[in-house]
Amino acid sequence: MADNKIFAGPRIRRIRNGLSLTQTAMAEELGISPSYLNLIERNQRPLTVQLLLKLSETYQVDLADLQAGRQQGVFSELKAIFSDPLLSGELAGDQELVELADAAPNAAAGVAKLYRAYREQQTRLSDLSQLLAREGRMLGSAGARLPI
Repeated sequence: MADNKIFAGPRIRRIRNGLSLTQTAMAEELGISPSYLNLIERNQRPLTVQLLLKLSETYQVDLADLQAGRQQGVFSELKAIFSDPLLSGELAGDQELVELADAAPNAAAGVAKLYRAYREQQTRLSDLSQLLAREGRMLGSAGARLPI
């Protein structure tokens, strides 16, 4: 039988921070020690079934939100972004992208949004360059800096 342990430390930390709770306060409400909660938040211990149920009951957490697969779409988009020649040398590998998608999904979504805007501007600049070339005019060296 497959061992499907759930390591959801960053998500637990976001829930706790969103509720403005200390580790001690959350641990007390969950019936665990603060040191155990600390280990969970650092992904050094998986969530137990009992703890998953307690999280759901105490904080109305959707258990599906704690599944690692929920970040797969963000990871895939980040992987595509960082395969762009502009950024290809910036990250060590997939594990760093997984950690970014898991630990900071809003920041990862922001990176994706910025990249999409960058690509849209590149397309617009290319279209403008082609239009000017057809008219016999060229973008000078300032063309790359041309605000569109």
